[in-house]
Amino acid sequence: MLTHAPPCRGRNHGFLNGPDSRHRVLEALGEEAGALHELDYEDLALTAAGMRLVRRAATAIMRRFCAVDEAELSFSRALALFLDHVFWDEKSGGLILCADFPEQSFCLPVPRGWWGLKPRLARVQ
Repeated sequence: MLTHAPPCRGRNHGFLNGPDSRHRVLEALGEEAGALHELDYEDLALTAAGMRLVRRAATAIMRRFCAVDEAELSFSRALALFLDHVFWDEKSGGLILCADFPEQSFCLPVPRGWWGLKPRLARVQ
């Protein structure tokens, strides 16, 4: 475990949130307008490989801000870190998960095939 980092605290949800969030993400990723489509995180399912990717990325980010070990970070907490904004990249078929921190935001690309949409249990009317 890292000893020089402070213990983890809550996050500031200000940078990417708001009406211009999609535009800022498009700009940061260098995407053309219309190439990204925001999704509801509750509709997503990640493969085992996708979850391992998310956990490794979350651990690396958390180590920048506080003392954390990968074994201490559950898959659900790791995924929760990246749910500030979720986008489907139309061009690649991949997913982009974004985490918002006070001074910086992080977006993690998840390759096509490492994620999918959960089946709907209720009929859509």
